Parts: sequence; structure tokens; C-alpha cells
Amino acid sequence: MNVMSVVKFKVKEGFEDKFVKASQEFDYSNVIFWKLVALDDNEYFSISEYDSIDKAGDDEVTGVEWLDSVTHMIEYFGESRTDAASGVVVAEIINVT
Repeated sequence: MNVMSVVKFKVKEGFEDKFVKASQEFDYSNVIFWKLVALDDNEYFSISEYDSIDKAGDDEVTGVEWLDSVTHMIEYFGESRTDAASGVVVAEIINVT
């Protein structure tokens, strides 16, 4: 059973490149894939897929440590540094050419 994690960040003006670089430096050895998507207004989505809930849980611990290291680059969503959701993959389509 695969698990997806989607985390939204709001990056402070002037920190965009540093945030992208810091995102790329995280240890993604537990993921099947990871993508960082730029949205409007300095917002970004980080999308990760795992092949087990245990691996996703392992990344939560190191992910909080990483988040602590970039807190100065991001704005809060209310009282939270991110707007995040995760869940089990129930359907997918993969087109490979």
C-alpha cells in the first residue's frame, strides 16, 4: 500500500532559490519519488510517494528537523509552518513512453 504526502509551503520573498536548494538537499532515500512544484505567490507543494507507511513515518521525524532548519525562510499558515496532508493511494494512472 503506497502512501502520499503533500506539503504546502509559503516562502518569504528573496528566499525562493535557497528554499529550493534546501529542499533538494533533504535525504529522499525513503521515497519512490519526490517533486517540488512552484505555485503562485511564492507557494510550493512538496509531493512524496512511499511504498510503506513506515517509511513515510520515518521521514516525518527527519522532516521536522529539516523544517526547523528552513523556518526562517517560510511564512506560517496560521500557527503552522506548513499546510500538509497525507493518505493512502487508492487509484493511479501511470503513462510511461
